[in-house]
Amino acid sequence: MVKRVLACVQTNLTTYGHGPRKGLLLHCSLAHGGVYSKMGAATGGGLSLTAFDFPGHGRAADWDDDGDLQDRVTEMALDFLDEPMDIIGHSFGGTVALRIAVERPEMVRTLTLIEPVMMAIAKVDAPETAAKAFVGLEAFYKAMQEGNRELAAELFTKDYGDGRPWNSLSKESRTAIAERIHLIVAGDRAAQHDHYDLIGTGALEKITAPTLIVDGCSGKPAMASVCEGLAKRIPNSTRVCISEGGHMVPLTRPNAVAREILQMISQQLGK
Repeated sequence: MVKRVLACVQTNLTTYGHGPRKGLLLHCSLAHGGVYSKMGAATGGGLSLTAFDFPGHGRAADWDDDGDLQDRVTEMALDFLDEPMDIIGHSFGGTVALRIAVERPEMVRTLTLIEPVMMAIAKVDAPETAAKAFVGLEAFYKAMQEGNRELAAELFTKDYGDGRPWNSLSKESRTAIAERIHLIVAGDRAAQHDHYDLIGTGALEKITAPTLIVDGCSGKPAMASVCEGLAKRIPNSTRVCISEGGHMVPLTRPNAVAREILQMISQQLGK
């Protein structure tokens, strides 16, 4: 474990692998960089990955509600990038990875988006599907408004967890998720809205990095629309569907995800 200050935020770094290529791993909401050990190990000697804990996550400093969470995490990532790297973003981390690919393309050798929660894509491409998905989240937002954090945590993990029933989680795990559930609301602007108009300005079509879009085949039509929409817009992109992966596919199918990432990198090296 290594402590480091990124964009004025005290955080924790976790490293995986010993390969010749440096990569940056951006974790999902409510997790931290240390939960990707199996996927990191599965990259073998291909990559040397580093993950940092987002504000309020893992061993990082608490989120201070000052500004926008995605902005802060993007600033932290850019502060870390001192050379071009392979960028891997999961869920909320995928929205940060997209920002980096658009704003600092010279720092991105390859881009991997794992179940990226840029739901604005679905709102544009499949509005009825997106509307149905939001209806499913209404109970979550209602629980948050009422201050029922445990219920909100249970509802959220039902759709975005690793498939385990809420009651099967340890009491410590349920408490930890409930204590951090407000971070989901803090990341709403990135997940639910296209604040920087990446869609309307055609910024996604200008991404130059070879891109892998990993769909965990969660059975959620809105997420499928997001993955399909990104694949349609990003020129040099490939979409893969990893069966029985779900939203937490880097944890449920780590070897399969690592294999797809290494295959993409290998293909690019061969060109």
